Amino acid sequence: MDIHWFQQTAGDIPLGDHWLSADERVRLEGLRFPKRHADWRLGRWTAKLAVADYLDLPPEPEVLAEVELRPAPSGRPDVFLSGWPAPVALSLSHRCGAGLTVVAPAGVAVGCDLETVEPRSPEFLADYFTVEEQTLVGVTPAYQRDRLVTLLWSAKESALKSLGCGLRMDTRAVSAVPAGFLNTRGEEWQRLSVQMGGRILYGWWSESRRHIRTVVSDPPPLRLIELQLGARGRLWTS
Repeated sequence: MDIHWFQQTAGDIPLGDHWLSADERVRLEGLRFPKRHADWRLGRWTAKLAVADYLDLPPEPEVLAEVELRPAPSGRPDVFLSGWPAPVALSLSHRCGAGLTVVAPAGVAVGCDLETVEPRSPEFLADYFTVEEQTLVGVTPAYQRDRLVTLLWSAKESALKSLGCGLRMDTRAVSAVPAGFLNTRGEEWQRLSVQMGGRILYGWWSESRRHIRTVVSDPPPLRLIELQLGARGRLWTS
């Protein structure tokens, strides 16, 4: 089972809103705060392009306007095409002007998250991380700890999104284990796992320009494929 990922920045979004549906434009107009307004447009733009490419649709404004993301009761975005459920599962995230979307076959429980590497307080670690995660952070060289804490937090977010519960669940109910952390540089994807009770979820993580990306799914992804707007994607295999 393959998962496709796609990333955009705020600078990639067209000036107009003609690629949004009528209902989406109404919702956008109701967002009063500039940051919320900008983040919402970035998330929709990234997700629509990813879905169009995944379904082999032309990325034309009139086509993108037919792709809609509607929040499910759980908060997960459900994808509709011309008013009908599309045969895809999707997750999206945005942070500091960058947007990340992952697309998988319908029925796959998938989650993604994008975080900026930044310092976090000891109180944050104590409040949101398991004892095992805190121990792992404690034995990690100090200059690497901000990266590790960001990665663990992102993996938790992705796992909880894949479960359809988001941050409504206690983040200490899930414990993340990243592979290859100290030896990884550049944008190479590495494996990770997240344990919740007796259940283990699997996924990938990578870092690019101080952003940590994580993807978690059930069933586990065999490959990550980077969507490139009609070009053949790059394959990342274990």
